[in-house]
Amino acid sequence: MEAVLTSAKDIYKKNQVDYVKKKILDLPEEFYVPSFSEWAAENRYIPPGVSDFYGQFDPASVPHLMEPLNRLHPDDPCSHVSMMKSVQSANTTSIAENAIGVYIRYKLGSILFLTSTKGIGSIRGSANIDTMIDNSGLADYVKPMSNRTGRKTKDTSLYKEFSGGIKLLISSYNSIGDLKSNTFHLIIKDEWDEAGAELKDQGDVAGIIEGRTKGVRNFKILSISTPSRMETSRIYKDFMEGDQREYFVPCPICGEKQILELKSKGSDYGLTFTREKDDRGNKVLIPEAVRYICKFCKKEFMESKKQWMLENGVWIPQATPIDRKKHSYHSSGLIAPEYALSWTRICQDFINSNFGDDLLKFKDFTINDLGNPWAAVKKTSEWETLKSRALDYSLGEDPGGEKRSIDDYEIWTGPLCLFGGVDVQGDRLEMCITGFGLNGRKWIIDYQIFYGETSDINAQCWKNLESFVYEASYTLAGKPARILQVAIDCGYDPRQGKRGKDYAGKASIVYDFVADRQDFFIAVMGSSDDKAIGIIKESRVNDSTTGLTKRYMVSSSLLKDMIFGVIEKNDGHNSIYVPKYKEIEGKKRHMPDEFYKQFLSERYQEDPKSPGKYLWKKIRARNEVLDTFIYSIAAAEYAGVLRWTIEVWENWYQDLIRS
Repeated sequence: MEAVLTSAKDIYKKNQVDYVKKKILDLPEEFYVPSFSEWAAENRYIPPGVSDFYGQFDPASVPHLMEPLNRLHPDDPCSHVSMMKSVQSANTTSIAENAIGVYIRYKLGSILFLTSTKGIGSIRGSANIDTMIDNSGLADYVKPMSNRTGRKTKDTSLYKEFSGGIKLLISSYNSIGDLKSNTFHLIIKDEWDEAGAELKDQGDVAGIIEGRTKGVRNFKILSISTPSRMETSRIYKDFMEGDQREYFVPCPICGEKQILELKSKGSDYGLTFTREKDDRGNKVLIPEAVRYICKFCKKEFMESKKQWMLENGVWIPQATPIDRKKHSYHSSGLIAPEYALSWTRICQDFINSNFGDDLLKFKDFTINDLGNPWAAVKKTSEWETLKSRALDYSLGEDPGGEKRSIDDYEIWTGPLCLFGGVDVQGDRLEMCITGFGLNGRKWIIDYQIFYGETSDINAQCWKNLESFVYEASYTLAGKPARILQVAIDCGYDPRQGKRGKDYAGKASIVYDFVADRQDFFIAVMGSSDDKAIGIIKESRVNDSTTGLTKRYMVSSSLLKDMIFGVIEKNDGHNSIYVPKYKEIEGKKRHMPDEFYKQFLSERYQEDPKSPGKYLWKKIRARNEVLDTFIYSIAAAEYAGVLRWTIEVWENWYQDLIRS
C-alpha cells in the first residue's frame, strides 16, 4: 500500500513540475514591448490574395493610423480607442490586425474580436487573421493550453490558443451572452454600429462587452465602424464621449494645418472639381480638375500632395472628455490612403447625389465617403404648412407641367408615370396613386378606398382593387396613362393581425392575392432599420401554398427622412406635391384636413420606453395616407424609376406623347 502511495505522490510531483515548466516557458521572452507600429513595420507581411495592396506593411502608407494603433500599447494610459471612419480607410487592417499580432507575439493577454455575424467573423478569421499569423512569424505561438487536446480543436477560424495562456475568440454581437465567464485584455469591436440595441433579457450590448474586462487592470477596447444615424450610431456616441480628434494636415503651399473638407455652397475652400459636357451633352467630371483649395492661402493643389500631407499631419483633440482615457478619432475619406478611396471617387459620389439633393444617395455619401453620421434633415412638420402648399388640382386630375429644355433634353416638368401603394385594414383597402417625374418629384394623383371584409380573399374589396388597378386610366402630359406597379403591405394580415419580420414562412392573404397577379403587384413590409441605405431589399417567402417566392422589405425610416426633409420645399429635387381639391358630385371641394394630418402623422423622437433609442412614432391615430404614399415609392423603386437618368425620362416622355 505504501509503495502505491509513493508512486502517486511521485506522479503528482512530476505533473506539478511539468506545469511550472510550462508556465515558465509561457512567460514573455522580453521585458520590452516595442511600439505596435514598429512591430508591424518589421514583421507584418500581407500576402497576395488577402489584399490588393500586398507586401511588407509600411506604416508610412497610413501615417495617420499609427497614433491610434500605438494607443493600444500596454504602457499607454488610454483604455478606449474609437475610430469613426469612412469605407476603404484601411483601419481594420492597419489597427485591429496589427494589435492582435503584437498581443500574440508578446503574450500581452487574451483577445476578443467582435463583428456583425459569426459567418463574417469566420471569414475574417480565416482570410485575414490566419494569414497574418502564418506570414508574420506568429505560427509557432499557436499552442493548446491543455496537453490532452490537439491543435485542431484549439486553432479554428473562430477560436485559437497561444503560448502564455492567451486565447483569441472571434464572435458576433448576437452571441456575446456566451462570453460571461471569460475575461479579455483586448476587445476589438469591428463595425460597431452593426450591434443591436440590447441582448434579450441581458441588457445593453456595450455594458456586457465592457464587463468582460472587469478582471483586468490594464485593458484596451478598440471600436471601429462607419457610422449610421446620428441619434442611434454607436461609434458616433463613442466618438462624442472621447476627445474627438481630427487630423490636421499642412497645406503643401503655405504650410497652415487644417481639416480636409468637401467644399460647401458659399465656401471659398475645400475639395472641389470641374465638369464639362461630353459628346451627348451630359455634364461629366473632369478627373484631372479635382483639386483642393487651401482654407488659408486659397491656393489650389492636387491629390498627389496628399501623401506628404498625411506624413506631416497631426491628430488634435477637439474636446475634453469626462474620462481622459477615452481617445476618439474621425477618419474621413478625404484622408484615406492613396491606394484606397480617392478624391476623384468622392467628388463623383457627391455629383451622383445631385449635390446633396438626392437624400438616398447623399446618405450613402455622408456615411461611406465622409465617415459622418447621418442626421435626419427634418424631425416633423405641421400639417397646416402642407395644406398651404397644396397645388391647384383635384384628386384624379393631371397636375400639369410644361415642356422644357434641360441640358439639351426636351423634358416634361410634370408627372410622367404612375405607381400605387396599398395599406390593408380589417374593413378596407386604402390606396395612394403617385405620379413620378424628373429629379424624384412626386405628385399625389389619386386616393382610393375599397371597403369590405379583407380577411376573405374572395371579398368584393379585393376584386375592386384588382379591377381598378388593371383598368384605371389617368391623364399625364395630355396623354392617357395607366398604373404601372402597386406595392401592397403584408405586415398586417386581417386573418391573424400584425406580425413581425419572422413570419416569412407563414401564409398571408396578401401573398394569396399577389401570387396570381405578379405582373402588377408586389408584397412589401415596412422596416424601421435606421442603418438601411437602400429603399427596398428583396426577401424570400417560404409560403408553399401560394407559390409566391419574394417579398420586399421597405426602409420606412429612410423614406420618412426623405419625405420630411423636403415637405416644405415648393420645388426642387425630390419635391412632393399634394392636391387642394377633390371632386364630390361634380363639384370641387377642398381636401379634408384629415388627409394632410395623416400625411404628417409621425415624428422622429426618443422612445419613452427605451431612453437612448430613437424611432418614428405616430402622433395621430391614423397614418394610412403616409403609409400608402411610402409603399407607392417602394413600387417605383422596384421598377427602377427613381434611378432613371434625364435621358431615360426624355425617351419615356417621347414615347408617352406618341401613344
